[in-house]
Amino acid sequence: MIKKVVALILIILGFYMIYLGFLPEKIMRPPMVTGVGFVLIGAVFLSPRS
Repeated sequence: MIKKVVALILIILGFYMIYLGFLPEKIMRPPMVTGVGFVLIGAVFLSPRS
C-alpha cells in the first residue's frame, strides 16, 4: 500500500517537474529530465512484479 502511494507521489512530482521544464526560462531544463526519471521510477514501483 505504501509503495503505491509513494509511486503516485513520484509520478505527480515528475509531471510537475516536466511542466516546469516547459516554462520559458532556459535554466529549467534539468527539472524536465528529472521529472521524466521520477515518472519512470513511479511506473516501476506500480508494476505488478513482487
